[in-house]
Amino acid sequence: MLPLARSLLALAALLSVTEARLANPFCSDLHLGKDDGYPKNNYVDFTITVSGGTITIPDKCSRPGNKIVGESISICNTPNSKPEIWQALQTEYHFKPNFALFHIDCPSNIAGCDRLKVEIRQYCEMVTAPH
Repeated sequence: MLPLARSLLALAALLSVTEARLANPFCSDLHLGKDDGYPKNNYVDFTITVSGGTITIPDKCSRPGNKIVGESISICNTPNSKPEIWQALQTEYHFKPNFALFHIDCPSNIAGCDRLKVEIRQYCEMVTAPH
């Protein structure tokens, strides 16, 4: 391979990695529990629309023989502001992640904060063998 071709190939690879790492500055993400080691087909993706404050996220893994073991949440208010999200119930003795209650901080006087789209992926784990 010619040196110029190698250089262009290296530059293209560097640019694609850089683009993949750029995060949306108007989004917040939260990851709880396990998000690896689960069966690749045992997860549920869904969205909800909220207006901030304390929210409850439904458990979509609770099918017979399954339990929720992890959750990834993404919330954006592009191009107005960056909403913040954190677990609503946190104590120093509460080690198990709470996958249901969260608090979203997005001031009501900022455009878009009254209708925030929350993208959720819940990771499920089989707890009993199928019959």
